[in-house]
Amino acid sequence: MQHRWVDQQCSVRLLFAAKMREHTAQMGTGYPMQNLPLSGAALLVVEDEPLVALDLRQNLESAGAYVFAATQLSHALQLAGHPDVSAAVLDYRLADGDCTPICTLLSERGIPFVFYSGYDDARQIWPDAAHVQKPADAAKIVKAVASALAISPSSIARAA
Repeated sequence: MQHRWVDQQCSVRLLFAAKMREHTAQMGTGYPMQNLPLSGAALLVVEDEPLVALDLRQNLESAGAYVFAATQLSHALQLAGHPDVSAAVLDYRLADGDCTPICTLLSERGIPFVFYSGYDDARQIWPDAAHVQKPADAAKIVKAVASALAISPSSIARAA
């Protein structure tokens, strides 16, 4: 079963959890089908480098999640308000600005987020958020997201 959500030039394909598990099992992900660490999670991925974004998407989907993806701040901000988002993986610095407005919205909504970035400035502004230094292997990113989801609702607060 597929669901399409279209809003101002953005089209996001969501595969519901049952279909996603079937799809990832067919791909031979290395995760046992019944033990997908992100099974049923709807994740927002914000990354402005297309190849990195594609890699993140594939790895998170292989772990059982379905993914909303954005490469621009305005698009990411729209998706951050989507009611199905359960966590986010963010590159803090994008070509068109930093992710502070996205982090603020997610924090207000109680949605945990993980920074996947080569910069440390996000850690100073959002000290309670998980931070995975680029580059990192897929298992480390999946583990950080799974941990963030396990402690949800989010207690991520911005530093004063």
